Amino acid sequence: MARLSGHVAIITGGTRGIGAALANSLAAEGARLVLNGRNDDAEAKGTVAALARLTAVETLYGDAADPALAAALAERATTRFGRIDYVIPAAGGPHPGKILDHTLETWDAAFRIHVDAVFHLFRAAHPALAKQGGAVLLIGSAAGRRGVPGAVLYATVKGALVNLARALARDHAHENIRVNVIAPGIIRTRFHAAMTPEAERNNLDNRIPLKRFGTVENVATAGLELLTNPFITGETLVIDGGMSMRMV
Repeated sequence: MARLSGHVAIITGGTRGIGAALANSLAAEGARLVLNGRNDDAEAKGTVAALARLTAVETLYGDAADPALAAALAERATTRFGRIDYVIPAAGGPHPGKILDHTLETWDAAFRIHVDAVFHLFRAAHPALAKQGGAVLLIGSAAGRRGVPGAVLYATVKGALVNLARALARDHAHENIRVNVIAPGIIRTRFHAAMTPEAERNNLDNRIPLKRFGTVENVATAGLELLTNPFITGETLVIDGGMSMRMV
């Protein structure tokens, strides 16, 4: 029997990128899935079809920052599968620019998808998580740990997740709910699709000590450890090839 057989995971942003890779890792271990994606497009359909060959999958499409959707995801998990063990708010996106480039609307939008969405999903899933304990994995970024030029808003919202995780981990440890953050560096997904050849060369030559970019599978294997290791909580694990630890 697979080690996560009978367990249930809710993943927003679960139809592509890091969210999909985490879904695949959990499915391979036997976990059942309740997935959210923004759009029911061809890529999402392909991801869900592949996952359905591994495990039972439920899908709800829409805005991951909508509190009604968060409630619906929790309700679908408990109605269809009877429990919630893992919660992964993985929906998000880039928000480039310096502070004077942003408006109040873009500022609010970034907090809405990266921070407010966690608030809504944790609250919706909490009653089920508290029944038997479980784990929450927030998707941070190396940008939330170090200064990044031209990405003030993205760095701010990702940095907020680190202390949000610590506070949730401390408040809910007595319920055996663990909360951790995984902080990827440069992972080759559509998030970095606009990277120029010059920027790519600079990253490999000057910024990443391991001289290569990460993959979604690198993030997923580390994320799976944080989700399943019963003695890790309130921590942030950086997956960036050494980029954020270097001095020069």
